[in-house]
Amino acid sequence: MALFVYRRHAQLRLTLECLQACGIDQLHVFCDGPADARAAGDVAEVRRLIGEIDWIEPVVHAEGRNLGLSESIRSGMNQLLECHEAAIVIEDDVCVAAEFYDYACRALSHYKGVERVAGITGFRYPFDRKAFQHYPYDVFLSPRFSSWGWATWRDRWVEFCFDASSLRRQIRAAKLFRPDRAGADMPGLVNDAVVTGSLTGSWDVTCATNMLLRDQYFVTSGWNMVENSGLSEGTHFDRAPPWELRWEPDHKPRLEEIRFAPVDGDERVLKEYRRFLARQGAGRGPIGHARLAAARWRIRLRLRRAGMYR
Repeated sequence: MALFVYRRHAQLRLTLECLQACGIDQLHVFCDGPADARAAGDVAEVRRLIGEIDWIEPVVHAEGRNLGLSESIRSGMNQLLECHEAAIVIEDDVCVAAEFYDYACRALSHYKGVERVAGITGFRYPFDRKAFQHYPYDVFLSPRFSSWGWATWRDRWVEFCFDASSLRRQIRAAKLFRPDRAGADMPGLVNDAVVTGSLTGSWDVTCATNMLLRDQYFVTSGWNMVENSGLSEGTHFDRAPPWELRWEPDHKPRLEEIRFAPVDGDERVLKEYRRFLARQGAGRGPIGHARLAAARWRIRLRLRRAGMYR
């Protein structure tokens, strides 16, 4: 298990309680350094909390300088996956349900050799559960990368390209690049993160772009195991979204009997998943459906002019 922390000590307390309940057997903690004097006290408190962990002996990687979110994730994952074939990852404001670790380990084992699966997540957007009626599996395959309670393998991670200019060339060379497959907000996120570079801390959007270029998927649980305690403070949202995240223990299957979906599985759940994203607006700062639709077409026009749509 990899835990990435910076300065959110209040949220970290909850996250550590959840990890203890998960029964993890190994913990690597990557601590980013303070960006300025104002952050130094918070960073020191975070590191004090990490030092007080007594239910496991964590391996602590403490940076003396500030790497920023994207570089902290990248360097930490590179370091960890040099020694391990796979990694399960959370950040300091992500609280996972007690079954998350067991689920992630089982999913990593099941999809280990499936190259079209880029990773695994325990986060399910709160779309209508009616989508699962008569659905024969306990997970579904989504073309959207999720950074809230996720996992991946070394061979998938090393294939991710984080050079924006190289990604732009790949997008232009692609016969068909449709970021809206991963949600109505994704064209705008790709534009801001990859095309213009105006979106900071966007390592997750870069990963999503790689997945779209490679026609890859994330294994997404049919019940939510993630609560985020820092939605209004983090980089993913500039304010709290209009929906709530709650664990869904009443809907979890027996993990010993979990039904894993094939890559080319049922599209019914994905349809409701995409409808939810289009209605609510996902990602950084929810906006209304009408504004989202208008923004989507403006962005698509700009991408087409840049050679990103054919």
